[in-house]
Amino acid sequence: YATALIGKWHCGWLPDYSPTRSGWDEFFGNFGGALEYFSKLGQLGDYDLYEGDATYQDLRYYTTVLTERAVEYVGRRHERPWLLNLNFTTPHWPWLTEDDAETGAEIAAKIRDGDVLGALLHTDGGSVEKYTEMVQSLDAAVGRVLAALRRSGQEENTVVVFSSDNGGERFSYQWPLSGEKSSLLEGGIRVPTIVRWPDRIDGRQVSHVPVYTPDWTATLLELAGGRPDPAYPLDGHSLAGYLLHGKEVPERDLFWRVRGNRALRRGDFKYYRDADGGDHLFDLAADAREQADLAHDRPRLLAELKAAWEKVDATLLPYE
Repeated sequence: YATALIGKWHCGWLPDYSPTRSGWDEFFGNFGGALEYFSKLGQLGDYDLYEGDATYQDLRYYTTVLTERAVEYVGRRHERPWLLNLNFTTPHWPWLTEDDAETGAEIAAKIRDGDVLGALLHTDGGSVEKYTEMVQSLDAAVGRVLAALRRSGQEENTVVVFSSDNGGERFSYQWPLSGEKSSLLEGGIRVPTIVRWPDRIDGRQVSHVPVYTPDWTATLLELAGGRPDPAYPLDGHSLAGYLLHGKEVPERDLFWRVRGNRALRRGDFKYYRDADGGDHLFDLAADAREQADLAHDRPRLLAELKAAWEKVDATLLPYE
């Protein structure tokens, strides 16, 4: 497969880290977790739009720039199968649409003055209406990429997976879930995922089977006819049998950790530790809002899930 990553990388900065140093053939996008949409000033206060490992100058609205690149890649004459990882920053803060170049310039000025975090977080700006415009902009951008895929003649046999990297924040409507981005309550980790493959998967189906990001690594690898290196076993399980043939998804624990939070889900039960160190147990089938703590009623199950979390955590690098 030919591979390309367009958009947000967020896995380290040059000179030590980059997509092209991690196996991707092509990269066009930003290294950091956020940037001002016009100036492209990012988390380090520096210009953060790159083609490969070299800066690329384009001061237009970032979603527009990424969409054009993705459309070009999809419509290109490919000599072999391809994988495109398209990571839009929309609707990530700062809260800007294509009509907000003036506000973007004010944010860029703050970044240049050294107030990087305050400027990018943009906590004094935005609105539900602005957030709505950003989501609509993202929707239109995805539509343009899918239209390019249709024009290329590859639509029927191309797998498209669309998902968010975390739950919403500030302007998002998350009811009935509790929590938001940066927490491991359901509002921080439960996101919709759309899978589209006209040649193999019937449309208009809805599934409530819980899966998590590592499952997609295994799934796409199997669908592409590849196998993981035995020396590097995958954390997730392939969903190919479920998607194509309706087979049961294998039972397994789903594991998360972030900033002092920890969570492990087994079936409908979820072990959760909050940032204050309190351990909780929830039955998500009966309590998706995670308000009825079963920790005192089922201490044995809590201990079992906690031990399972710690067993997985012991195999990982320390979290920093």
